[in-house]
Amino acid sequence: EYVNIDGGWWAGVGTGHAVRNASGYLEYVNIDGGWWAGVGTGHAVRNASGYLEYDKKKFPNGMNALSEYIHKRSLKFGMYTDAGKHFCNRDQNASEGHEMKDAELFASWDADYVKVDACGTTEKPEVLMSKWRNALNATGRPMVFSNCLNGCTFVPDEWKPWCANYSNLWRTCEDINATWVSVMTNLDSIVGKGCYGAPDRWNNPDMLEVGNGNLTDVESRAHFSLWCVTSSPLIAGNDLRNMSDVVKSILTNKAAIAINQEYAGNAGDRLFKDGPIEVWHKPLLRNEHAVVLLNRGDAASVTITVPFSKFNISEGVKCCVGDVWTSMIETMKSNVTRHVGPHDAAFLRIAACP
Repeated sequence: EYVNIDGGWWAGVGTGHAVRNASGYLEYVNIDGGWWAGVGTGHAVRNASGYLEYDKKKFPNGMNALSEYIHKRSLKFGMYTDAGKHFCNRDQNASEGHEMKDAELFASWDADYVKVDACGTTEKPEVLMSKWRNALNATGRPMVFSNCLNGCTFVPDEWKPWCANYSNLWRTCEDINATWVSVMTNLDSIVGKGCYGAPDRWNNPDMLEVGNGNLTDVESRAHFSLWCVTSSPLIAGNDLRNMSDVVKSILTNKAAIAINQEYAGNAGDRLFKDGPIEVWHKPLLRNEHAVVLLNRGDAASVTITVPFSKFNISEGVKCCVGDVWTSMIETMKSNVTRHVGPHDAAFLRIAACP
């Protein structure tokens, strides 16, 4: 039995204007699994009208009161359900066959975000996600639609373009954990998918593990750099009440977040790979470029040199190369070079010098 309340942050949801805090984030408080009445009994409770009941012991004042409490603090309210016949804890009576009822329920609680998981499904993912898209739209309330593992992963031939048409964000991989191997595995799930990322539509390689487990500060910084250059959702998975100054400085780096939010077309993607060396690139406004030079290797530092021509920068153009983490700016011509340690990444913003 569990209820997770996670702090999460996303780009704007098509409103034309989004109010942000000083760090550049929109703030969501999302209720995860375990909020329904009957949790852990094997059968979630629905009332005579077919709507799910919430657990009154865990939420004695009701969901509307919780939603109001969150909204009064200029935060957004997120809810969770499962697209299948049962929830991930095996409680029956989940959302399959009840899509419209559950969408109406979340709208009546003034939810701003709905995560739909994929345990116990019996219909095809495309069918279920189409039903959920239509049900959420029919409520008339704007809600971010998060597809969690209903199709769309990097399992060969599973990901299809419909993923980007039916939801605002779609999980591309299994759950992340706080290890370098897991971070790299989830990163691999979005290779070649940058063309589908755009405002209101995001590849989602899962939440951030910055500051968690055995990830070093260097690995956490590289992890955050890669999620930013790929315009992935920045969902903090650490305890926000108890984090080091280094972790806080990573999560609140304004230059990194600005790159995550900025679009001049598509999201970032891997440009090329050579053994443990990878170069990730995102086009920015004003013909600028965000670049991550990644060393996935375990032991040796490497020197990574990339010609500006790889970023479609004309030969001979003098460029100002800014380091996102140190704020240092260098003038370079023809190429960019960085020495990168194991499990580390250089995060750069490149622009033609004035």
